[in-house]
Amino acid sequence: MFENHFTRWHVRVAFVLWMAFAVLTLFIVLRGLDHAAQRPLTVAATVAGSALGPMSGAISRGLQPCCLAFSLSLMPYCLAALAVATVAQVVRLPEVSWVRMARLAVWAAGLMLWFGGGIVSFSHALG
Repeated sequence: MFENHFTRWHVRVAFVLWMAFAVLTLFIVLRGLDHAAQRPLTVAATVAGSALGPMSGAISRGLQPCCLAFSLSLMPYCLAALAVATVAQVVRLPEVSWVRMARLAVWAAGLMLWFGGGIVSFSHALG
């Protein structure tokens, strides 16, 4: 019923998307965080924390209760997308090229929703 269909392409897609969202996070934080130039550790932590998806906004504000609550409210949706993308990689399906491409597309979509939750979380934290 289950097989491992994770390949090097999955790692590459994950890395490229994370880097793209990390750069976007850096741009957003430098523009939106109060006194960002005087808070390089906060900026660095937020950019590194972009891997944590919707927690990025909370990290940018030092886990203030309201920002943390908003980030955590996004978590079920973002985590569900990531879970569906992961399950799609392990469910046994025929080994044909279009299925492999579909798996990779679902993986990319799940990661985009996961990392995108971080961008959404900035609407509260930096808004």
